[in-house]
Amino acid sequence: MLPPGLESRDAAVALDREFPPGETVPYIVLAEVDGDPVSAENAYALATFARSLDEVDGVDKVEGPFSGLMDPATGEPMSPEQIRDVYAMPASDRPPQLAGTLDALGAAYIRGSTVRMDAVSSLSPVSDAAGDLAEELRAVTGPGVEAEVGGIAATSRDSILSMQSRTPWAVGTTLIVIAVVLFLLFGSVVLPIKAVLMTLLSITASFGALVWIFQDGNLSGLLDFEPLGYTVSGIPMIMFAVLIGLSMDYEVLLLSRVQEAYRRTGDNRASVAEGLARTAGVITGAALIMVCVFGAFALAENITIKAIGVGMAIAVAVDATIIRVLLVPATMRLMGRWNWWAPGPLARFADRLGFDHVEMEEEVEEGSDGDPKAASDAPAGALPTGA
Repeated sequence: MLPPGLESRDAAVALDREFPPGETVPYIVLAEVDGDPVSAENAYALATFARSLDEVDGVDKVEGPFSGLMDPATGEPMSPEQIRDVYAMPASDRPPQLAGTLDALGAAYIRGSTVRMDAVSSLSPVSDAAGDLAEELRAVTGPGVEAEVGGIAATSRDSILSMQSRTPWAVGTTLIVIAVVLFLLFGSVVLPIKAVLMTLLSITASFGALVWIFQDGNLSGLLDFEPLGYTVSGIPMIMFAVLIGLSMDYEVLLLSRVQEAYRRTGDNRASVAEGLARTAGVITGAALIMVCVFGAFALAENITIKAIGVGMAIAVAVDATIIRVLLVPATMRLMGRWNWWAPGPLARFADRLGFDHVEMEEEVEEGSDGDPKAASDAPAGALPTGA
């Protein structure tokens, strides 16, 4: 994510290229037993558990308190049974070749009743395969051993799963609140649904551009970055949170003017045209400001900041042109009086609540050619209240 030349970036590249893969980013397994981990039975259970971890496809080796124990007679790694027998011996009877190793490994990997083991894999810790391997390691069990698996790969998998489980609630709650507020503002059940769908259209279009540019690497030369091959998981949620507010800002500006015109005239076609004409400049100007601000993020050296800025600049540009200036007026023109429809009880509730805006007095008078009586006699029935 960082540009070449930064010390942290160069160190990470050196670790990745010049040292065995996976050594610096192992799966960290914390195994807990009841009692002393170096008692004979617990040592046997932990050594057996470590061997089970080592047998999982994708694991190159497991380092822990028993991984460095070698049989003095053969020079081969000791089996769980041999490890049990060694720890069953009195300390004075243990082979002298093992004494220092036992103490060093115990000090490095054992704290109380908890034992740390490092499962090393050559898989990239941010790959799907590495996340799957974390789940396989978590499925490994041993008698008397309770284990938890951490590390970069496991953290990445858990983070993604957490966002996947909560994102529908976050998005759904936001859209429902927006729809309710728009209903109270405009007294229609059709306009909030249309607004939500149009907003989702512009946001998802920016997500597609994000994948095409940054994940697939298109425009990497122009924007000066190295493609990651994936999208950083937090970027879509950050973009959604910002863009949903900006796009609804433009929506309220446009619909407010259209509603004002419709209440004066009762002509949906003319009202849409008037509302668009009166707000196009404001929306376009505001969008240009935001596109310039977000576009400046493309100059950042960090690819995460760069992706957020470019993605939001594209979303705002699409929202202020294709969505608000073309698709929204077109759909409102086609739906006609249905734009302002709401079931009778809901329409009366919105009207009684008094949440909707009113036109400024001078604007009403201007629309009635300066005739105060005409201003007060503007058609009240122009906005249908439903069945």
